[in-house]
Amino acid sequence: MRLYPPAHTIAREPIAPDFILGQRIPAGAIVLISPWLLHRKASLWRDPHCFNPDRFTTEPPRFSYFPFGAGQRICIGAGFAMTEAILILAMIAQRYRFTLKTGHPIEPQGLITLRPRYGMPMTLQRRR
Repeated sequence: MRLYPPAHTIAREPIAPDFILGQRIPAGAIVLISPWLLHRKASLWRDPHCFNPDRFTTEPPRFSYFPFGAGQRICIGAGFAMTEAILILAMIAQRYRFTLKTGHPIEPQGLITLRPRYGMPMTLQRRR
C-alpha cells in the first residue's frame, strides 16, 4: 500500500485561494497530490524503495502515508478494503506459497487506480 498505493495521484480543487509552501494556489486551480511520490520521499522514509512492513510498528508521520487519500475526502471504502485485504491475504498465505512466473515483467500502470500492466501470473504451491 505504501509502494503501490491504489490511488497513485489525487486531484483536488481549492474553493478559496491559499498558500502551500510559499506558493500561491488560486481558487479553482487543480492541485495534484501523489501518494506514489510522497510514499517514496527519502526525507520521510528510511530506505524509501524497500519493502519493510516493520516500519509500520509505529504510526508514520501525519500525511506521510495516505494510500486512500485523507481528510474529509478519504475513500469511503478504505477501512473495508484494508480489512478485506488483510483477511484474504492471511487466509491464502496460510495455505499457499506464491511464486511469480519466472521472467515476467513487473511494470505499474497508472489508470484510475494503480495496477500491474501485464498482470501478475503466479504459481501457487500448497503449504504442508
